[in-house]
Amino acid sequence: PKTHIINALSNAAFAATGAIERGLAAAVDIPLSRLQGRQVARFFQEVSAGAFGAISGIDEGVRAALRTFRDGITPAQASKWEFRRTAFPGVAGRIIRLPGTALEAADSLFYSINYRAELNSLIVRQARSERLTGAKLVERIADLKLNPTEKLIRQAAQAAEYRLYRQEPGKITKSFMSLREAVPGGRFILPFLRTPGNLLAAGLERSPFGLLNPSLWRNLAAKRPEASD
Repeated sequence: PKTHIINALSNAAFAATGAIERGLAAAVDIPLSRLQGRQVARFFQEVSAGAFGAISGIDEGVRAALRTFRDGITPAQASKWEFRRTAFPGVAGRIIRLPGTALEAADSLFYSINYRAELNSLIVRQARSERLTGAKLVERIADLKLNPTEKLIRQAAQAAEYRLYRQEPGKITKSFMSLREAVPGGRFILPFLRTPGNLLAAGLERSPFGLLNPSLWRNLAAKRPEASD
C-alpha cells in the first residue's frame, strides 16, 4: 500500500505541476523572445488549454485503468514493474501480479490525463505559432483537435511517459541497468532502477542544478525556443 500511495501521489503532483510549468515557460519566453529578436514560442493560453485537457482525460483514464485491471499486465506495456510478468499463468498469476497490475492501472489513469493535457497545450502552441488570430485561430485549434498531426501525437505521448517517469533512461541509469543484468540475481537486489533514475533526473532538472545543463546554454546562444522549456 505504501508504494501505491507514493506512486499515485507522485503521479498526481507531477501532473499538477504541468500547469505551473507552462505558465512559467510563457512568463520567461515572452520577454526572452523580445531580447533575442525571435518569435514567441510559449503562450499563456497553454495553461488553460492544458488544464481543460487534463480534466477531459480523466474519463478516458478511468476507463483505461479499469481495462488494465480486467486484462492484467502484458509484456508489451511500458511499466514500472520490471520483473517478468508472465511467469505465473492463470488465476494464481493474476493474484501474484496484482500489485503490479495496480501500479499499471494508476499509470494508465495518469497517462491519459498527462497526454490530453500536453496535446491540448501543444495544439494551442502550434496554432499561436502560426500567428493566427480571431476566428482563424479558433478554427485552427478545432481542426488540430479533430486531426492532430503525428508530431503532436508523438510529443504528447513522450511528455505523458516523462511525467510517469517511464521514458527511456539516461546513460548513467542505463549503465547501472546493464551492470544489474550482468550480476546473477541482480534484479532481486535492485528490482527498480529506471523509475528512480528518471525521478531523480526530473528532480535535478527542476533544481538549481538544471542551470548546469550545457544544452540550456547552447539553446540560449542559438536563440532556439527549446531554451524556454
